[in-house]
Amino acid sequence: MEVVKGVPYFCKSENKCKQYPYFEGEKKADILIVGGGIDGAIANYYLSEKYNCVLVEKERIGCGCTSCATVLLEYQLDDFAHELDSVMSESEIISVYKMGLDSIEEIAKLIKTLGNKCHFSKRPSMLFSNKITDMPSIKKEYKFRQKHGFNVQYINADNNPYPFELKAGILAPDGGAELNAYLFTKQLIEASSNQSQIFENTKVESVEKIDDKYHVYMNYGDKIIVDKIIYATGFNFEQMPSANMCERYVTYSLVTKQIEGLSFKNNALMQDSGDPYHYFRMLPDNRLIYGGEDTKFSGDTISESVAKKKYEKLNASLIKMLKQYESRIAIDYEFSGVFGQTDNNLGLIGEGEDKNIFYFTSCGANGIINSFCGAKLVDDIIQNKQNIFKKLFDPNRYITDK
Repeated sequence: MEVVKGVPYFCKSENKCKQYPYFEGEKKADILIVGGGIDGAIANYYLSEKYNCVLVEKERIGCGCTSCATVLLEYQLDDFAHELDSVMSESEIISVYKMGLDSIEEIAKLIKTLGNKCHFSKRPSMLFSNKITDMPSIKKEYKFRQKHGFNVQYINADNNPYPFELKAGILAPDGGAELNAYLFTKQLIEASSNQSQIFENTKVESVEKIDDKYHVYMNYGDKIIVDKIIYATGFNFEQMPSANMCERYVTYSLVTKQIEGLSFKNNALMQDSGDPYHYFRMLPDNRLIYGGEDTKFSGDTISESVAKKKYEKLNASLIKMLKQYESRIAIDYEFSGVFGQTDNNLGLIGEGEDKNIFYFTSCGANGIINSFCGAKLVDDIIQNKQNIFKKLFDPNRYITDK
């Protein structure tokens, strides 16, 4: 299955993760983590501190969907709060927003401990629209956040500090952060305590339950025997016991060459409220990444002809928005990747129908934030502790048989 098309900007050759061996022989462990993208890296980093964990990745670490993640870390969700009231209560939405802010702080603390090798930086977050018809929804979301104590400012055409037109927007001065997801994955993997138990080019072929143990067979017949399995395979569900875990989409991204003179106030993270929506941010070398135009993913490959049209549409949209910079905008990278979406905008993290099989799949625009909450959630479930997010992330709401 093809989950990435094009050459992602974020995993340039000089930044490659060190190569890990493929697995051979037989090994016993507490937990097998299947998948070496950002989800698997977060799960492995935290859980390997407490449990005997083995991680296997069927290709190279971080080179799947992680390699094209644009990473606008924000507490806001893909939908407005009032659009989620059929799937979450008001108090649950507030808890999720606060969890997002807490996760950004957790990432900041971790980066302070490990060193900043992934271009992490806290940023303001800006949700906006240039359509009059979207103004009531923007205003409603602004009032919701303000009512519940979130630090937000209402932006309109009169106080707009950005080099493009807008009708209404919500600025969250402390509501976001950015990083390079591939480099963050590399950093977490290389800082994990179980270095001798991380394997690449190792594909799970089958799983057999014998008594209370799982015998997991790899592509060359080698075997790992474990108590629990965590599937962190992103949006490639080939290795998972259940398919159709969520709706899958393709998102398309452009990275420009350096744009002289372009800047956004405090390098805010930008997202419009269109359908399909667009998102963009400045990169550390003064390039701009601009993405969106999402389409449903079907089959096993990303359509090259559709991708080409979407890149053209994104380029036209970017030039229209930043028309005063048109002569300075040149596209350097085009790539696309698969992501997942659920009705409450949250990931699929927790135990499956078999209580020793876990899913660890982040979804939506703030998937990495999901994963940071998810590592603690999985640990709490293993230890039979209460966690307020167990119900909201419960993967059983989506599991269907193949």
